Amino acid sequence: MAVENQARASGDDAFVNRAHSLLKAMAIDATVDLIRTAGWANIRMTDIAAKIGVSKPTLYKHFGSKDQLASVYLDREIDAMIEVAATALLRYPDDPERALREGLRSVIESFSSNPVMRSVLADNDASAALLPLVTTHGQRLLRRAAEAFAPILENAIPGLDPADTRAYSDTMVRVLISHAILPASSVEESVDLVLRVAIPVLRTQRPPE
Repeated sequence: MAVENQARASGDDAFVNRAHSLLKAMAIDATVDLIRTAGWANIRMTDIAAKIGVSKPTLYKHFGSKDQLASVYLDREIDAMIEVAATALLRYPDDPERALREGLRSVIESFSSNPVMRSVLADNDASAALLPLVTTHGQRLLRRAAEAFAPILENAIPGLDPADTRAYSDTMVRVLISHAILPASSVEESVDLVLRVAIPVLRTQRPPE
């Protein structure tokens, strides 16, 4: 009986966790939709709760504040960027230069079309309210992205010195974010500019065949 109760409790916990994850995903998606139409400064937690069909207290239970909700959203975008880079490298395991090109293109395209990034750059007071939020969380997001990018880089360049891996990861993430927020005249030009710097480093660090 005790085993059955434990199994039932475990199943209940799993259900609750799935429900929490679903609600968070819905809230983030609703926030993105509202940013597109109303701008960050004009969004209230009440609006987000109404859009996904929950009470405001329920929303606050999962997100302590509107800024915390935005922070979770930014984390999700960083995770997506990392997934894009990892997928490209897995697709071209024997051609790191092509993998880097394809990964850069996908990341820059994704970030430059991101509604939050567009709002940060928009020339109006409502959208400009997002800039302090991105700046506040910038160091944490940068560190998280660089730490996640490091093992991807190690797979692409076996034998790379750990200190070089950290430096290269940090720099690449900074460059990616810079080009995503302030792109060149086209995505391809941004990719080419980054590769002019990255490829020589990649070639010098690649172990001899």
